[in-house]
Amino acid sequence: MKNANPAPIGVVAFGTACFVVGSLFAGLFGALSPGNMLMSGILSIVTGIILLAVCCLMIAGNSLADSPVFSMWGATIFGFFSLVWLCLGSILILWKDGVTDPLSFLLLFVCFFSVGYAYHSYILKLWSFCILFLAVVAGTLSAFAGLYGGWAPGNQICGYIFIFLSALALYIMFKEQLSAVLPVKE
Repeated sequence: MKNANPAPIGVVAFGTACFVVGSLFAGLFGALSPGNMLMSGILSIVTGIILLAVCCLMIAGNSLADSPVFSMWGATIFGFFSLVWLCLGSILILWKDGVTDPLSFLLLFVCFFSVGYAYHSYILKLWSFCILFLAVVAGTLSAFAGLYGGWAPGNQICGYIFIFLSALALYIMFKEQLSAVLPVKE
């Protein structure tokens, strides 16, 4: 008996967290307040834990996804993003006004790694993941420019890109991952 692919759970956790953190960056929750930062930080940490569990399941399973190559590709991505969401949650919970360097350089770190994932997704012909990682690159780079470089619209642009990422994550989960296992109508 083949085990279920845990990736859709990770993708929906990623999408939910992108929506909440994107809304925070875009200013949809109003001014940044300790309550908003705490709520976003807790959700980010929970997302990191879920992504870490999905990563472990993909590594431990025998080809849980479509192929062992896809399982290992997915496990590295979920593992990387679990680290990112755990760090992001810690930064948001411990946020101090005027201290932007930890978040700025986390965003730059994510940007550089996402370029590699976008390229690898392109090589594997996983177009929606390629778009996802290119959007992550654009969002994190604009937020880095906003936080570290002082470019005011950068944070808002990042927020709206992350809201787009949440919709893209739902598309990937429903259309590409869950539809592959649903019964075919005859």
